[in-house]
Amino acid sequence: MASRRQFLLGSTALASSVLAGAWRPVTAALAPEEPFLPADFTAAVPDLDPERIMRRLVGLRPFRPMGVRLELEAIGRTTLIHHYGHGGSGVTLSWGTAQQAVDLALAVPGRGAIAVLGAGAVGLATAWLLRERGQQVRVYAENFSPATTSDVAAARWFPSQLLDAEFRTPERETSLREALLFSHQRFRRLIGKGYGVGLLPHIRLGLQPPSPGWADTLLTDLIPPPEDVSDRNLPFQAPYVGAVPGMLIDMPLYLRAIQRDLRSMGVAFLQRRFRSPGEIAALPESVVVNCTGLGSATLFGASELVPIKGQLTMLPPDPRLRYTLSAGSLYLHPRSEGILLGGTYAHGDATTSFNAEAEQRILAGFAELYGLPPPGPRSTTSPSIT
Repeated sequence: MASRRQFLLGSTALASSVLAGAWRPVTAALAPEEPFLPADFTAAVPDLDPERIMRRLVGLRPFRPMGVRLELEAIGRTTLIHHYGHGGSGVTLSWGTAQQAVDLALAVPGRGAIAVLGAGAVGLATAWLLRERGQQVRVYAENFSPATTSDVAAARWFPSQLLDAEFRTPERETSLREALLFSHQRFRRLIGKGYGVGLLPHIRLGLQPPSPGWADTLLTDLIPPPEDVSDRNLPFQAPYVGAVPGMLIDMPLYLRAIQRDLRSMGVAFLQRRFRSPGEIAALPESVVVNCTGLGSATLFGASELVPIKGQLTMLPPDPRLRYTLSAGSLYLHPRSEGILLGGTYAHGDATTSFNAEAEQRILAGFAELYGLPPPGPRSTTSPSIT
C-alpha cells in the first residue's frame, strides 16, 4: 500500500490532491533569519465531523482587473470619489486605500461636508480617517454590520486577488505597497484593545518550499520568508510545512467595535438605498466617497467589476486552535464564533447559493491534510446561510 507521502507526490493522485500546484519550486528552503515559532508550539487538530457544522456563509468579493479604483467624478455639483474594487483584499487594504481616498477628498477645492457610501471595512476605515482629520462625516449604507459583505470575510491580513498581471505597473506597485504598509500599521495599533485583531502564526503547506509570489514581494518589509518547520512533528500530512508571522481580524468583533467608536466620535449612520447617481447628487454633502464595492456596478455602471464568490463552513470554536492555515486554495481561520474553513473562488459567479459539493471537497481536503478519515455524509439539516 502506498505511503501517505507517496500518495501526495504520486503523479496520478497529484492532480486531485489539495496540494497540487500550491507552490512553485525553489532550489532551497527559505527561512527567516531567526525562528519565530516557539519550540513547544503545538497545532490542534479540528474535529471535521459534518454534524458539527454551525453555519454556512457566502460572500462576493468585488474584483476589478485593473485594481482598486481611486478616482474623482463630478455628478452635478457633487464631487464623487470612487473607492472600490479591492478583490480579496478589502479588509487587508482598507486603512491604506482609505488614507489615499481621504487625501483626494481633502484636496477638493471649496469642499463642504463629506459623506461615505458603504459601511463595510473600507467604508468604516474611510469614515474613521476623515473624522480623525477633523471632518464631519455621515455614513450612508443599505446594510450595516452584521449584514455587510465584510462580516463574511475570513480576514487573515494578506493581500489576495489584487489585480490582473497585465495591470501591474511600477506606479501601481508603489501605491499598493504604501497602502499595505499603512494598513498593517493601523491594524497593529488595534491588537489587544478589544477590536478582534490578533497575532497568530500562519502555517503554509505544500509539496515543497515556496518561491515568493507577487504579493509576497509587496510585503518584503513586513513578513519574512517562511520558516521551514517540516521536522517539528506537527500533525500535517504534507512534505513541506512552513510558518510565518500572521495577523487575523475577527470581523464581527472588529466591525461592531469600529461602528461603536465612530458613533462616539460623532459620525452619523443613516440607512439608505440609492438607486441612481442623481439621488447621491441630491445629498447635502458636497463630497461623497463611494465605498459600495460590488454595488458600484449597478449604481454607477462599473461594468469592469467582477464578483468572485466564496463560501465558508463554520465549525464550533476551539480555543486550542491558535493558528491560521493555507494549502493550495484551502484555508482555515479560527475566530471567536467558530472555525472557518474555506477554499472556493468562483470567478464571475454572482449567486449567493451554497454549494454542498464544494463543501464536501473542502472537508475531504482538510481531512487529507490532517491525515483523518474522510468525512461522513452531509447532514440533511442546513444551518443558516448568509
